[in-house]
Amino acid sequence: MPLKRTTARIQLAQPTLLAPIWKNQLYCGDCLNVAERIPKDSIDLIYIDPPFYSQRYYEMIWGGAEVAERFAFEDRWRGGIQTYINYLSERVQKLHELLKLTGTFYIHLDWHISHYMKVELDKIFGYANFRNEIAWCYRGGGVPRKDFARKHDTIFRYSKGDDYTFNVDDVRIPYSDDVLDSLPSRYDKSYRANKVYEGYRPNPKGKHPEDWWLIQPLMPSDKRERLGYPTQKPLALLNRIVLASSNKDDVILDAFCGCGTTLESAQSLNRRWIGIDVSHTAIRVVQERVAKIVGAPTEIYGVVETETELRELDPFEFQNWAINAVQGRHSTRKIADMGIDGFTFLENHPIQVKRMDHVGRPVIDNFTGVLQREQDKKGMVIGFSFTAGAHSEVARLLRESGVHIELITTRQLLDGLTVKQITIM
Repeated sequence: MPLKRTTARIQLAQPTLLAPIWKNQLYCGDCLNVAERIPKDSIDLIYIDPPFYSQRYYEMIWGGAEVAERFAFEDRWRGGIQTYINYLSERVQKLHELLKLTGTFYIHLDWHISHYMKVELDKIFGYANFRNEIAWCYRGGGVPRKDFARKHDTIFRYSKGDDYTFNVDDVRIPYSDDVLDSLPSRYDKSYRANKVYEGYRPNPKGKHPEDWWLIQPLMPSDKRERLGYPTQKPLALLNRIVLASSNKDDVILDAFCGCGTTLESAQSLNRRWIGIDVSHTAIRVVQERVAKIVGAPTEIYGVVETETELRELDPFEFQNWAINAVQGRHSTRKIADMGIDGFTFLENHPIQVKRMDHVGRPVIDNFTGVLQREQDKKGMVIGFSFTAGAHSEVARLLRESGVHIELITTRQLLDGLTVKQITIM
């Protein structure tokens, strides 16, 4: 279905006016930039499931035979682990600003990077605001010969202050059969440390959950929930997070929303939500998924589908689109940017965006100077089209100087050029 584009600023409703005017919002773009549109201190719960530094390339075909679309993203981070830490920390810092003082933040990681990010998260939120290290445990195949099987992810939970939402009664779990079958006399006295507790009985609402959660991931045979998205998480996992750390009508933000599990959870549990993802395909998946629940498509911000729409964007919006389309990192300088509009996602090579047709050799000459100043031999130029002179100069630079400039047209990006096909990321 057509995706409606708008560049309007997100407006969060006042508490007394939530029902009449609030609209759930879906953004296609880098959360670092989209966050600028969201008021500070306005979000009740943030959950993010960013790339894991897994050194893997993910690719899938989404949709039926007539509308099949390739979705791909690379999590190889050739720039090294510090590049990843800087990338993620910068975005978490921005998200921290959006969180209410009573809000809660969850970040989903795995063994590749969790221990590095714990240090950075303590700096951003404050060591005293660390609440839990949750181990999401699961079973499955794939057992190494000389190691214990890695069968858990890590979810760090932080608050922004001391007064935060925690609805334990909404997420209690069943007691074990051993507890339920025990005689009441077993609980006449309980001993913990130097204290004696008398008259304890199991809570009729269930057991207070530990910080390890045994929830099975989605299996390939799942026909009800599984969408085929490579990193899709089970709805049961997100329901527990949303129920525990938010209330009805609270605002939930997922800044790496992927296929939209957090947003489905929020919608089903009567929360309001904002979803952000850099992938156009992911945004389409979310739109279709949520539409099945609410019966109508959600308005999407930041998506363009035709070259005509691209030409209607103002220069900054066009630049944002181009950098997002190659999953790059935006330059923090919008004025006097010294010829650099962004950087590639993995190795931080300069990107220059030209909102023009027939980008010629003079642009390539100037960009070569940018690369020399940056002491880099790789870069990318994005434009509507390039002249034969531009292509000839790029070929000469590679042949004679080893300078690799990749020329990418907007048509290639609109047609679905994948990260794997871009050679200098």
